[in-house]
Amino acid sequence: MEEQYNDIKKLVREAGVEDLSVDFLQNVMNEVQNTSIDQSLVYQPLISRKAWMIISLIVTGVLVSLPFLSEGTWVLSKFDLSLFSLNDFKNPFSGFRFHTTTTYGIIFLAILFLVQITVIKRRIDKTYSV
Repeated sequence: MEEQYNDIKKLVREAGVEDLSVDFLQNVMNEVQNTSIDQSLVYQPLISRKAWMIISLIVTGVLVSLPFLSEGTWVLSKFDLSLFSLNDFKNPFSGFRFHTTTTYGIIFLAILFLVQITVIKRRIDKTYSV
């Protein structure tokens, strides 16, 4: 085992130790000072405005269509909407039901997601704070 390192020790002895210049620290500090921090951090959201618009349109579409798909009474039932003929359309989710295990899993994942977001936000704030 010791024989493996003999070559490395020999190479280090041959190379010798390089001495730094007298004003090495001053040169480094001058270079650090010369690098300006003109560019401040520009806030860029994770989700763009276009994506938020698409998300809001989808959510609005789902919220508007849910009353038409439900089998309960609805305010629009007072009006004559025979033109649309929604009676022929059957709700594909009428018999759908979550199991309790699935519900607990979704709740657990939501809690983990919220905890993860707060931890990541703190870490990012700590990293990029000035």
